Amino acid sequence: MNLRVKKTCGALLAFLVIFTGCRTHRKAGTEIRPVRVVVSRVAPAETGREFAYSGTITESETLPQSFSVTGTVTRVYVNEGDVVAKGTLLAELDDTSYRQMLEMAKAAERQAEDAFNRLSRMYKNGNLPEVKYIEVETGLQRARAAAAIAKKNVGDCRLRANAAGYVGKRGVDPGMVAIPSLDSITIVRIDKVFARVPVPENDIALLHKGDRAVIRIGALGAREFAGKIESIGVLADPIAHSYRIRIALANPDRTIKPGMVCMAVIKGLEKSFGLVIPNQAVLIDETGRNYVYCLDRTGNKASVRYVKLGELLQNGIRITSGLSEGDSIVIYGQHKLVDGATVHVVER
Repeated sequence: MNLRVKKTCGALLAFLVIFTGCRTHRKAGTEIRPVRVVVSRVAPAETGREFAYSGTITESETLPQSFSVTGTVTRVYVNEGDVVAKGTLLAELDDTSYRQMLEMAKAAERQAEDAFNRLSRMYKNGNLPEVKYIEVETGLQRARAAAAIAKKNVGDCRLRANAAGYVGKRGVDPGMVAIPSLDSITIVRIDKVFARVPVPENDIALLHKGDRAVIRIGALGAREFAGKIESIGVLADPIAHSYRIRIALANPDRTIKPGMVCMAVIKGLEKSFGLVIPNQAVLIDETGRNYVYCLDRTGNKASVRYVKLGELLQNGIRITSGLSEGDSIVIYGQHKLVDGATVHVVER
């Protein structure tokens, strides 16, 4: 009986030795393959924010055209929206009374010239006192000035454009009485236009002349136009607590019209430099700490590196501590890694 037990125990011991040897041999022969990852090198990057504001398109120049004399409008040659060149005839007044005044002034001028010519010869011969000669000469100058004014009044009955542009507003019609203080016709220039945008007082300090902006106009199918800030207001709206800025836009084909509502996306606010990495590179452990996988000097091992995060930006997330310029971090494949894992760097 003892012999049979000894044989059975010997067989079990031999089986365990063989089984253990086979498992050891299989573990020793297993090859651990490196994890394929994509890495990015940490470098300083310029960051910024973009803010969107609603605004209105305005013309670059407004040129009021008005008559210099009072009179009744007889003809108006342009309508709103017409293109006019410099010197184009816009409207006319009834010049009957002004022409009569011109004829009277010319008659007085001729009379003064005749008196001056006759008395001038007498003065040269010594037959006319100097004081009388000066009086006649002054009378001639007055008559000539009156004739010139009368002639100008006749010419002022015809209103001409003092600059090229578009007729933005027509304020007179035939039969109306035009007066010098009334803007009869308004010409606007839109080869260059402005987007007038109110900016909240909390953001105005972040703006600078020359900052780039993208203007999106819904009336033109949400087309986008590039512009730059040309001026920044210094007086705040007492109700809205905002400041008005002007963004200049080139408008060579004149498709942008004054009055169109626009959306201005201003770039370049709050410019700064810092370390920014892709969002997907950041992981979080069970204790709530943020970390990334950083390669060692050989580039074959990835180790955990704990980091502190700043604000979220458009091009990534700012890192305030934990990384240095030149570090290589894993941005793809990091979910398959453990601390100290062997990696194989591949292209994106």
